[in-house]
Amino acid sequence: MDNNTSTVYATSLYGDLFYDAFKASAVGIALENLEGRPLFVNPALCSMLGFTEEEMRSKQCVDFSPQEDAAKDWALFQKLREGSISSYQIDKRFFRRDRSLVWGRLSISLLQNGTSRFVVAMVEDITEQRKAEEALQLLTEQMALSVEFETLLSDLSRTFISLREDDVDVNIERGLARVGRFLQMDRITLFEFTPARTDLLAAYSWHTPEATPSPQSVATKKLRWWRARILSGETSVASQLEDLPEEASAEKEYLRERGITSIASIPLKVGGETNGAISFVTLHRRVSWTEELLNQLRVIGEIFWNALKRKRNMEALHAAQAIVHESEQRFRLVANTVPVMIWMAAIDKRCTYFNQGWVDFTGRSTDTESGSDWTEGIHPDDLQRSFETYTGAFGRREPFQIEYRRRRHDGEYRWVFDQGVSRFNGDGSFAGYIGSAIDVTERKLAEEALSTVSQKLIQAQEEERTRLGRELHDDINQKLALLAISLERLGKDSSATASALRASLREASGHIGNIGLDIQALSHRLHSSKLELLGLTKAAGALCRDLSERHGVEIDFQSNNIPTPPQEVSLCLFRVLQEALQNAVKHSGSRKIQVVLQRKGLEIELTVHDSGIGFELEQALAGQGLGLTSMRERLKLVNGELAIHSELQVGTTICARVRFGPRVRSVGATE
Repeated sequence: MDNNTSTVYATSLYGDLFYDAFKASAVGIALENLEGRPLFVNPALCSMLGFTEEEMRSKQCVDFSPQEDAAKDWALFQKLREGSISSYQIDKRFFRRDRSLVWGRLSISLLQNGTSRFVVAMVEDITEQRKAEEALQLLTEQMALSVEFETLLSDLSRTFISLREDDVDVNIERGLARVGRFLQMDRITLFEFTPARTDLLAAYSWHTPEATPSPQSVATKKLRWWRARILSGETSVASQLEDLPEEASAEKEYLRERGITSIASIPLKVGGETNGAISFVTLHRRVSWTEELLNQLRVIGEIFWNALKRKRNMEALHAAQAIVHESEQRFRLVANTVPVMIWMAAIDKRCTYFNQGWVDFTGRSTDTESGSDWTEGIHPDDLQRSFETYTGAFGRREPFQIEYRRRRHDGEYRWVFDQGVSRFNGDGSFAGYIGSAIDVTERKLAEEALSTVSQKLIQAQEEERTRLGRELHDDINQKLALLAISLERLGKDSSATASALRASLREASGHIGNIGLDIQALSHRLHSSKLELLGLTKAAGALCRDLSERHGVEIDFQSNNIPTPPQEVSLCLFRVLQEALQNAVKHSGSRKIQVVLQRKGLEIELTVHDSGIGFELEQALAGQGLGLTSMRERLKLVNGELAIHSELQVGTTICARVRFGPRVRSVGATE
């Protein structure tokens, strides 16, 4: 064979080889002329966009993208034609045949073939990567928003801790304005019930310039559904007026007449009894009143409500002091009717009087309480601090405020906010102290619960970001580096035979496919497209198979007669299954896990069981993790229930149940 024949043979061989690679590549490739019109398109690009090769040849490159993306691409393409650049890369959106959009990373290079010039376009589908980046960005924004809101709550709490009575009004109004602007509300109103509990009076209100002011009073006689929910301590919410039940038709008409779109009404209590409510209103924007948001609104309501109660208490104290000068009997009458605990102490610091509210709280008679030490009944852990504050104020004749735990008549320690002021006789001599106390246990518990959930949320978000970063860096990035090294080595190996090149390209193609599968698995953990496309049963089965293959454990998945539930129910059960399986794989030590998804009467039941090491349920719920808490809270949103049974060295069973309506369709077993 002479040299010319060898050259022709080699050219033909390598031409066939690269054409096969062009056809088999998992990355979309097109050969275009300098007008941007495709001449050859490989199957991967056709599959990605849903067009045939013939259809794609009839279009120009700018026809495949929205105008904004196409303009950026064409500007770079013009520079390529002019010779100012030889290649470029851009991330842009591409139209599929059905006009849906996918994200692609477009790499363009100029190809010189003798006197002819062509353009090689390579398109990598990065839709899932973009979704992962957007999900990570959303987590970051949510965490920042949560921290900002926690700061706002902390500022409000500090503002009202030692506020003078004269400053309460202006600071409540300022606080309502800060909260309203932060939450993008149009009006916030703090209501108090009248003594007869028939009407609600607007104690404080804030509204945007475009919103009308809150009415000074609301007659609840016609708004029976709303009034009943407030008095029973139940929150009333509506993202849109159509969400209200039939029995709330009067409320719906009332709100519609006032141009309200979304509303949330939070009951406010004093000593366990509802005495008012705080309402949050928007005129144009629909608000999703999540449980997390409602918990935050409850804490906001407690902060303002306690400030208002403190003002009312001080007003009561001032009234009581005036009455003492006029008539002891009249003072006792007033003191016993206000919804606070009132006490009086002589100059020796021993108490001489307690009102009926105090007696009802402690369960001890007036005679037994009189002459006692003010510190009796205080929790041992709070005793020293409370005593020092009390005696120090006595010595300086100064007002004092303090929070501590005091034992109630049933033996339970309750958080109490107590404040006292010095009193003087008609001749100006020091007569002792008079003070009032209110039960603030509900506020303390709400603040602690919100703080705990916020801390767990921030920690869970950081752990998820760390896990995503580790997977992208330690797994996918390493694989891409190894693939790049292999391809570079292949390009430098001029002595390789055609069969060796084909084998190396097949191996590289396999690596690219595996990387794609890894990215797809990472994306599915953030958002399962299979759940939307295939439904709950098939998505759950696919999840079990995926975890089984990745972690080398046996997961026995069974399903039978499962209805087709609403999307929010499917997503809830799927997320519960994800969390339960992740916990079992990570912590149980069991190599076999059983998953059963079945219909029981009017309920869908999901059960996940392992025979691992088990755990103490109370310790797990009190720990730093958010898994069990998130499962329970998710199920609450769809009126579901979560049951957890775990025994050390025996195993753990997690059972989630959700009731479904009569319109839900039923499908047969699929796994």
